[in-house]
Amino acid sequence: MDMLQSDSDWESSSDSGSSSEDMEELEFRYGGQAHSILSCLDESIGKIDDFLSSEHGFVCGDIVSSVTDKSGQTGRVVNVTMLVDLESLYGRVIKNMDSKKLSKIRSISVGDNVIQGPWIGRVDKVIDSITMLFDDGMICEIDGTDQEKLVPLPPNLLEDPLYPYYPGQRVQVRLPTAASRSTRWLCNEWKENHGMGTISAVNAGTVHVDWLACALGGCDEVSPQTSPPPVQHANDLTLLPLFLHENWQLGDWCRVPAVDTKEIFVIGKTKTTVDIAWQDGTSSFGLYSQSLLPVNVVNAHEFWPGQFVLEKSANDDEPPASGGQKWGIVSAVDAKEHTVKVKWKSFVDMSNTGSDQVEEVVSAYELAEHPDYSYCYGEIVFRAHVDDHPSEDYTSCIGFVSGFKDDGIEVTFASGAEITVVPSDIFRAEKHEGSTGTPLQDHAVEDLSQVAVDRGKQLVDHANHPWESSSSYFLHPSTFGILTSIAARIFGSFTSSSMPNPCCVAEDGDQLEQFEKCGLSTDMKPLVAVEMQRFETACPEQEAVDVDENEGFKSSSATQSCDLFRKFDMVNDCSDHHFVDGAGKEMTMSQVKRSWLKRVQQEWSNLAENLPESIYVRIYEEKINLLRAAIVGAPGTPYHNGLFFFDIYLPAQYPHEPPLVHYRSGGLRLNPNLYESGKVCLSLLNTWTGTGTEVWNPESSSVLQVLLSLQALVLNEKPYFNEAGYDNQVGKAEGEKNSVSYNENAFLVTWKSMLYLLRKPPKHFEALVEEHIKQRSHDILVSCKAYLDGGEPILADGQLGAQGTRKGSSDGFKIMLAKLFPKLVEAFSVKGIDCSQFLEPEK
Repeated sequence: MDMLQSDSDWESSSDSGSSSEDMEELEFRYGGQAHSILSCLDESIGKIDDFLSSEHGFVCGDIVSSVTDKSGQTGRVVNVTMLVDLESLYGRVIKNMDSKKLSKIRSISVGDNVIQGPWIGRVDKVIDSITMLFDDGMICEIDGTDQEKLVPLPPNLLEDPLYPYYPGQRVQVRLPTAASRSTRWLCNEWKENHGMGTISAVNAGTVHVDWLACALGGCDEVSPQTSPPPVQHANDLTLLPLFLHENWQLGDWCRVPAVDTKEIFVIGKTKTTVDIAWQDGTSSFGLYSQSLLPVNVVNAHEFWPGQFVLEKSANDDEPPASGGQKWGIVSAVDAKEHTVKVKWKSFVDMSNTGSDQVEEVVSAYELAEHPDYSYCYGEIVFRAHVDDHPSEDYTSCIGFVSGFKDDGIEVTFASGAEITVVPSDIFRAEKHEGSTGTPLQDHAVEDLSQVAVDRGKQLVDHANHPWESSSSYFLHPSTFGILTSIAARIFGSFTSSSMPNPCCVAEDGDQLEQFEKCGLSTDMKPLVAVEMQRFETACPEQEAVDVDENEGFKSSSATQSCDLFRKFDMVNDCSDHHFVDGAGKEMTMSQVKRSWLKRVQQEWSNLAENLPESIYVRIYEEKINLLRAAIVGAPGTPYHNGLFFFDIYLPAQYPHEPPLVHYRSGGLRLNPNLYESGKVCLSLLNTWTGTGTEVWNPESSSVLQVLLSLQALVLNEKPYFNEAGYDNQVGKAEGEKNSVSYNENAFLVTWKSMLYLLRKPPKHFEALVEEHIKQRSHDILVSCKAYLDGGEPILADGQLGAQGTRKGSSDGFKIMLAKLFPKLVEAFSVKGIDCSQFLEPEK
C-alpha cells in the first residue's frame, strides 16, 4: 500500500480535516482544557477591546470641538459626569458607580494641597501609619521606618509603588525581639510567634509639606520664617480637595465609602458625558466624550462666554495705563468671523453684574485675556481682605476655582462652602517654585537650502560660501584707512594711547607694517584696488562712495533719497544700536585677532555684492562689529511691504560663534520667531535646536545667510507653523484655521509697527522709511481697501485650508482694519503723500 499521498490528496485532506485535527491536537496537548483556554483568550481579547475603546476623559475647563465640525466653533467643558465599573480585590463587581461617590484610599497623598492656619502647601512625602491584626488577635500600629519590616505575601493583588500597603493585605512582619519605638501595641505585646498578619487600616501619619503661600497678603509680604514647620502630623492639617471626580482613570484604586469603608476597588471601565458651553453662547448637555475632540492648541484670539477680557490699547507704541482700559465679560463669539460680543464694565464699578451693562460686538483682534482675572478651573485662590474674617478659621478664606457662573467665579473653599464671587474679591496664590512670567514659545526653522530653491538658490549658495572663490581678498588703501582709523574705536576698552593714529598708505607693500604698528592682524592679505571698485559698483545706479586719502571712507547721508539709498553703506553714529555697549561682551585689544578682522572684511564684501533688492544694511565707522539691517516683507505673506529692522553684533569669537541678532519690535509680536523683547529664535543663530545646515557653521555660514533666513523662513506666508511642534498641523483643519487667524493678526500688527516706524525710524534709515512709504503707499492703501470691501484674505491661496470653503477676510479682521485704516491715511498724509481718494467724505 502506497503510504504517500498525491498533492491533491493532501489538499483535500487539509480542507476537510484541518479543523478537526487542530482540535484533536489541542485536546492532546492540553489534556481536555482547550475549550477553557480558548474561551479565556476570547474573554481577555474582549477586555482589551473594552480598554482600548474607553474614551479619554475630559475635565472642566478643557477646550473641545465637535467630531463632525473640526474647523467650526469650539466649546469649554463646564461639567463632567463620570460613571465607572469597579472590581474589588476579591472579585466583587459594581457597575455604573458615580465617580463623585469615590474616595482615594489614602486620606492624604503626595501632591495634595493642605492647609494649616493661613498657609497652604503641597505634600512632598507621606509616612503611613499602618494598623496590623496578627493571626492570634494581637493588634499593633506601625509607623516610620518599621514599614520596611513589612513584607507582602503572595498574592500581592495591588502592586502600586505609590500605595505599597492596603487594607486586607497579608504581610509578614520582621520586627526585632525588642520592637522599634515607633511600633505602638494596641493589644498585648510583641511575641516571637507574631510572624504574619493582615493590614486592617492604613492612614496618613507623618507628612512632609512644602509651604507655598500665605493668605495674609501673599508670599511676598510674609517672611518664610513664619511658615509652619515642614514636618507635620496628618491630624494637624486640613485637606483642600482639589482632586476632582473627573480625574479618575482606568486602573486607579479607590474606596466606596457608601458601600464599604475598608474594601478597595480598581476602576475597570469609565463612561463620561459632558456639558459644553459653546462659543456662540449655546450649551449642550450630556454629550458622550467620543463625540468630541480635544483642542490641543488654542490661538490667542479665541474666547469663550464668561471669560474676562481687556480692550487692547489704541496706542501703537506704548502700553496704556491699567486704569485707561475697558474690561468686560464675553457673552458670545462668532468663531468663523472672529467677532466677540462683550459686556463692558468700568474699573470703578467692579461689583456690578446687573443687566445695565453695555454690550458691543468687537473684533477678537482688539481683545486680550484679562491678566488679573484669568482664572482656571482648579486654581488655588485666597479671599481678599482676609483680616475681616476670624483668624482662627482660615478654611473659609482658602479655596479653588470650581466654575464660572452669573458673570462671576465660583469658588469652593476648604470649609466646604461654594460661593460665587466677583474677580476683585479673590486673588491667586503665587507659588514660590514657579515662574510668574509667560513661558517663551520657541519654534523650529526649516533648512534654508530647500527654501532657497524658490527664493533664488544661486544667491543663497553664494551667501553660504562667499569666500570659496578663486580671487583673493586684498585691502584697498582707502579700506585699509577705514580699518586702521577706526580700530581704536571698535571696542569700548580701547584708548588713544593703545594705538597710534594711522594714516593711509599708497603702496600695498607697506600695509603689513602699518598693521603691526597698530597691533592688528599681519596675516590678513591686503586688498587691491579692484576689490574696492567692486564694493563701490555693487549698485551701478547709485553714486560712488567718496574716498579721501586723509579721511578714508566717508559715511553716507541719512537724508538721501530712496533711489540713492544704498543697499550697503557705512555710517558714523551707532548710539541707538541695541548692542552699542557690546552686549556685555566687550572685547579688549588683545582679543582682536587677525582672522576676526579678515572675516569682518569678507562679510562686508559679501553683503555689498550680494544683497537682494529687498534688504538694506548699514555698518558703523566707530564699531565695525555692529550692523543694522532692514528687510522688506515679501509678496504673498502677511508682511508684504512692511519694514523689519534687526541690530546685529559680531562677538570676539566670530565666526566660531554666531552673531547676536536683536529684532526692533516696538513692543509688538507679529511672528512666532520674533518676540516683543527683541529675541530672535532661529536655529542658525543657535537660539533654537537644529541639525546639519540648520545650525551655524563657522566655515560656511554668514551674516547674509542669516538675513535671507529671516526673510524667507521667518517672515513667510504661513508663520503660524513656525511655532515648535505646529508643523504637524499643516493641512489639518485645526491648524489651517489657526493659521488664517494668525495671518490676519500678523497683517494688522505689521502696519501698527509701521505707524511706529514712521514716528520713530531707526537712525540712518529715515530716508528709507519715508521713501518706502511714498513709493508703496498707494498699493498699501488699495490693498487695505480691498480687504475692507470683502476682497481676498491674507493667505496667498485665498483658502481657509485644504478642507476649508470660506474665502475673504473675517468680519473681525475688517472691524480692526477699519480702525487702523484712517490712522494709516493720516500718517501717510503727514509725510506729504496725497491720500485724498482714500479719505471718507465729511457727513
